[in-house]
Amino acid sequence: MTEKLFTKNFTLLILGQLTSLFGNFILKLALSMYVLEVTGSAAIFAGILSAATIPTILLSPLGGILADRADRRNIMVALDALTGVSVLCATLFLSESNAIAVISTLLIILSILGAFETPTVQACIPTMLQGDNIMKGNAVVNQVASLSYLIAPMLGGVLYAMFGLKPVMYASVVCFFYYCSI
Repeated sequence: MTEKLFTKNFTLLILGQLTSLFGNFILKLALSMYVLEVTGSAAIFAGILSAATIPTILLSPLGGILADRADRRNIMVALDALTGVSVLCATLFLSESNAIAVISTLLIILSILGAFETPTVQACIPTMLQGDNIMKGNAVVNQVASLSYLIAPMLGGVLYAMFGLKPVMYASVVCFFYYCSI
């Protein structure tokens, strides 16, 4: 008999990833648009994004080690809670005079936390599913990530254009804390 793919835990993982990734991608696009709008400089924009990518590259192997040695559910909840708190603090501290510094710091923090999130999610799948469902589960997680990467930035751009940066940041905070609650 074939095991069910969408078990309760796997479904919760997918829903959590959907909200977390949407929050992340909406936020990152809005932050990028704000930096371009305020500075008018593609060089500053590219420099900030490049600096924010470095922690993910350097820390992802440590994320894999942590995912193998600790409770994965707790790691994912803690990481999204930290992300939500970080975005909330950045939103509260954000002003015109410090915007670039706050946004740069936030993007680096998001990169650090993301370096631990992705390996943890990937390590969860073999513990939740068995046999052929592991491959199918990986495909579903990757599909959710791809759809989030496609749709969330469009939504982020629309929300940023309609409401500005801070409301988008608050909406992102809601996504991260929602993930912690499921």
